[in-house]
Amino acid sequence: MERIAWHPAFVQAIQLELAEYKDVLEYESEYQLTSEPLKIDVLIIKKRSNVVIKKNIGQIFKQCNVVEYKSPDDRFTIWDYHKTQCYSRLYASQHKISVDEMTVTAVVLRTPRKLLRELGKCFDITNPTSGIYYVNGDTSPTQIVVSAALAEEDNLWLRSLRDDLDVAGMDKVITQQERSDGKLSVEAYLQVILKANPFIFQEIQDMRGKTFDEVMEEAGVTAKWEIRGEERGIALGEERGIALGEIRGEERGIIRGKADYVISVLRTRFQTVPKTIQDSIKSYTDLIALDSLLVAAVTCESIKDFRQNLVR
Repeated sequence: MERIAWHPAFVQAIQLELAEYKDVLEYESEYQLTSEPLKIDVLIIKKRSNVVIKKNIGQIFKQCNVVEYKSPDDRFTIWDYHKTQCYSRLYASQHKISVDEMTVTAVVLRTPRKLLRELGKCFDITNPTSGIYYVNGDTSPTQIVVSAALAEEDNLWLRSLRDDLDVAGMDKVITQQERSDGKLSVEAYLQVILKANPFIFQEIQDMRGKTFDEVMEEAGVTAKWEIRGEERGIALGEERGIALGEIRGEERGIIRGKADYVISVLRTRFQTVPKTIQDSIKSYTDLIALDSLLVAAVTCESIKDFRQNLVR
């Protein structure tokens, strides 16, 4: 099974959770801690120290906040805990910041009961609200966020970043994105939960009576192939002396743009796409057929799996 890249989606999820503080929080994904491959998953820096973060997952925040994320198939052990604490201390030493201005957050899907028992031998563990555990007494203020236990109405984005969403859960994510202002990126987040829950998304399409494109557009994800297609259609029209509003040129441009987008999705997921597959995708002239290819590009397990969707 191909490993799902959860971390880019997590970065967007935590930005969405803290969207109301986007002007005062700065995010650096996979912050390079040393010259060696040692990275903090997310480093959240308060740009204005006098701002109080009221959001439940950010109430602990101080000036610099180290966040460690564990995807659904990963465990957070006592060794991971110690490593994350060291990230905080190392960052403080490198940047001459008091450890009193550092915090540590670990985000996991399910409750790490063994870890909490271990930590309880040395520290006072409190559970002030559902899904959040404070570790009191370590060098830096520390919290363990159990995303599956968070309240849906408060933390939809983190709670839904999982591979076992049901239809109602997926529909709430898409509906919430439709209602948002669209100022924060959500493409990586949606791509991961679609890939992790492909059959549920198909049920959403059936339930709404919409195509893949229509559902994604309603969710606020720009139809990039249409933008590029319209531009290409105009270029085709100009090359042939056709008016800018000529339908044929625009349609051909949109078809080619969508085919390019299918290839782009495959390249993002699998790095390389054989030329034979690229040529086959570009040979399509039907938008509905390309819709099906796009769904396959998002949900397939491999290039070989995708190839089975091509018309022979």
